[in-house]
Amino acid sequence: MTTRRRVIVAAPHPLAIRAGEDVADRGGNAIDAAVAAAMTLTVVYPHMTGVGGDLFALVRRPDGSTYSINASGAYGSALDEVPPVPLLGPRAVTVPGAASGWARLLELDGSVAAAELLEPVIALAADGTPVCAGLAEAVRELADEGKASPQLLALLDGCDREGATLRQPALAETLRILAAEGLASLYAGTLAERLARGFAELGVPVTAADLRRHDVRVEEPWSVDAATVRVSTAPPNSQGYLLLALLNAGAATPAVNRAALERLFARAEQCRDAELADPAYVRSDKRELLDPARLQDEATPPVAVPRAHGDTIAVTAVGADGTAVSLIQSLFHSFGSQVLEPGTGLVLHNRGALFSADPTSPNAPAPGKRPAHTLMPVVVEHADGRVSAHGAMGGRAQPQIHLQVLRNVLGGRSAQEAVSAPRFVVRDGQVLAEPEHTDETGHAMICTLAPDGTLSAGIDPRSDGWPAGD
Repeated sequence: MTTRRRVIVAAPHPLAIRAGEDVADRGGNAIDAAVAAAMTLTVVYPHMTGVGGDLFALVRRPDGSTYSINASGAYGSALDEVPPVPLLGPRAVTVPGAASGWARLLELDGSVAAAELLEPVIALAADGTPVCAGLAEAVRELADEGKASPQLLALLDGCDREGATLRQPALAETLRILAAEGLASLYAGTLAERLARGFAELGVPVTAADLRRHDVRVEEPWSVDAATVRVSTAPPNSQGYLLLALLNAGAATPAVNRAALERLFARAEQCRDAELADPAYVRSDKRELLDPARLQDEATPPVAVPRAHGDTIAVTAVGADGTAVSLIQSLFHSFGSQVLEPGTGLVLHNRGALFSADPTSPNAPAPGKRPAHTLMPVVVEHADGRVSAHGAMGGRAQPQIHLQVLRNVLGGRSAQEAVSAPRFVVRDGQVLAEPEHTDETGHAMICTLAPDGTLSAGIDPRSDGWPAGD
């Protein structure tokens, strides 16, 4: 897709794309457009993202400078001792950071107030939004699993059919408060107190003090030069460094074939699981983590069919002024912890589930500690002057998805062709290869500014955002 607009947006739902474009048409920039799309997705794509989740973002400014936003939340302090964190349920919940990430992005480079961006989102939550195919399927799977909280099942009653209407009145009220009192009110103030009370009633180990202590990190991205591109991503606790290590190992070159990629992906999985953690608790040596020699050990996976395990959204936006935004926002698994906090209407993520069960691991859970994170925003700067924002969902497989999409771009494919091409993922020593499109290999999004000023986007056909109108 190409456009004459000032800003182009890629997202997994047409209403999110439209929200970003509408903001840009009213004079907003790429930051405003990306945040508007991300806010919209919390209402129309609640199986994959929400105000109860986390956010990472990477921004390239028109002058070429870059910064990374880490709005991931820490584990709470309500437990005297922290046992192994379960996959689902209230004890898998960490501080939700998404709203704080929106606030910091708008504070640094936005031009539209959060209240204005939230106005149409509030209407969607209050008046209702049509259930898309992906959401209907997720609701059916949720009912089959039988593990969701009664409050969440009640909210989603009747939403197992595409075209049904999903209304979220409690979430609409929370969004109204965020618009009136500011996005920071989720962490301090009457809204934070309401959320903390709900947490206590549900058994979520996050307290009002934990919400007040939450902070957003503005960090220098990690980057490498490979082939004809410079690739930048978020530093740990994001897993983005694995993409850079793969690039250092030559994985973007045509000389590396499918079998070699499978081995590199399997080895990268092993490295991440052994070492990725909150850098406030363990030293993250950049030179060591990006050393390609660590990926050369043999790790040959058998062929099988696992899920990519991750329910996440990627929003990318690029402006004609050279601004590029990769924004990744998530509940982690489908509907996160599968717990709804009824007082605020927030579906709560299960990011704590990515802590290690090994008490000797650097990623062992502890109060105030952020878990290892799958979210990884990516910006690509080409030697010919092109600037691109890349994003992907796919849980732990995100570095693999990014690498394959980048290989497609370097091979001369357009943004749309690059995200549409067949791909595979390696997880737990197993391979899932596509005979046809499946969201089990993730959703990828690209927005690009060409040297001649042309804006183009690739919107993954595996998502609900494709096809999108010009």
